[in-house]
Order: sequence, then structure tokens, then C-alpha cells
Amino acid sequence: MLPAERRKIITDHLKEHGKVIVEDLAEVLSVSTMTIRRDLQILEEEDIVTRTYGGAVLKEPLIKEVPYKDKATTNISIKRKLALYASSLVHEGYTVILDAGTTNMEIAKQLVNKKDIKIVTNDVMIAAFLYPYENIEVYCCGGCIQKSTGAVIGSNARDFFKDVLADIIFIGANAVDLKSGITTPTLDKAKLKKQMLQAGEEKVLVCDSSKFGKKSFAKVCSLEELDLIITDTDLELEAVDVLKTKKVAIERIEK
Repeated sequence: MLPAERRKIITDHLKEHGKVIVEDLAEVLSVSTMTIRRDLQILEEEDIVTRTYGGAVLKEPLIKEVPYKDKATTNISIKRKLALYASSLVHEGYTVILDAGTTNMEIAKQLVNKKDIKIVTNDVMIAAFLYPYENIEVYCCGGCIQKSTGAVIGSNARDFFKDVLADIIFIGANAVDLKSGITTPTLDKAKLKKQMLQAGEEKVLVCDSSKFGKKSFAKVCSLEELDLIITDTDLELEAVDVLKTKKVAIERIEK
């Protein structure tokens, strides 16, 4: 079999199943694992696949901004479970940064019974939800409100977070890649998230497993910069192993 024919078979398998395992392909195609790895390297150079630990996945287009109303009803059950665990990390007297997003809105809902905490956010909907609670001191940065998401962005928002110090930050993500880290659709939002991360002593990524294996336009940070990742048990074990080699703590919650 010619190499081009073999790579066509690999590509067709990826289109049907979404991922391939090196050892399985080597057995099916009666070639060495080294040959399969070379094939996958070529396919990656051709921008067809993304190599993973022990295999590859089909290359996906860059993730674009998803409107808040669409995200609010997606994976809501697991978002609530992730939020419940995340809220257990917040103690009396804490200052908490909540990044904009629907998962962090669920964290906000879990924090309403905490005593004597400050919550700082760039999400007008989180701020509006929390402000009636007298036990919570709420701060929301100024700037331009992104109407599709309710997130506040821009230079004023970045300047605001330069003066903030928090015990913990819960950061959200549009896309998470084991090599590229956290990425987001716009440079403006990436710059703001970087500034917010600098303001938090403990840096925690909270997102469901559907966000992994994806990339967006602008890099926020590498995964090694995080103290903890909270996700669900659908995250593949190969990805968990890679995170462990990067010395990144991970908590996987049952769906």
C-alpha cells in the first residue's frame, strides 16, 4: 500500500470516528507504530489532524464566540456539579474573581450562602445576580459590555484588575488545548483574562470536557500556569496523563 493510500484510510477513519490510536492503526494496516506516527506527523503538517498522546484527532476550525443564551442551556447539569465543587474551595473572608461565563454564573449561585466574601467580576449578569445579597460585597469592572455574552472588556477593565488582589480566581475557557493552553476568540478578551489571572493567588480553570481538544484565536495562558483544573470524567485518560506530566492538578467530577 502506498503511503498516500494509507493516509487516506487514516483520514477517512478520523472523519468517521473523530480520533485514532497509533497502536490500533498499526495493527489494522499491518505497519509499524513508527510508520503510523510519521503518517500522523505529515497529516498534522498538512493541517488535517492534531496529534494527541498516543494518537490523533481530526483538526477542528478555531472556536468562535458563542452567544450567552446558547451557552446558558448547554451542559447545564455538569456545570452545576463543577460549580458545587469549585464553591467548596471558597472560605469565609475570601476575595474571589469570577471570570465571565455561564459556568461561573453557576459558581456565583453556589456562593450566595458564604459569609463575608468579596466577589470581583467582569460579567454584568453575575454582578446583577449577586448584588441583592448583603453577605457578599460585589465589584464589577467598567468598560465595554459585549452584548452577545454580557462580558465587560476593554482597557478600562484591564486597568481595573491591575489594582485587584484575590485569594482565588475561577477562569472560564472557550477552548483548551494540551499544547496551546487556554485560548479565546479575541485578543482583547485574552489580554483581560491574562490580567485577571495575575490578580488571583490560586488560579483555577473550571470547564466541562467538551472544551478540551479545541483551539481559538488568541492565547490566554499555558496549562502549567494553573493551580487546578476542574472538569468532568468524560475527559480522556490520555489527556489526564499529559496534565499530570505537566504537574497540573486536576479534579474530575462525575457527570
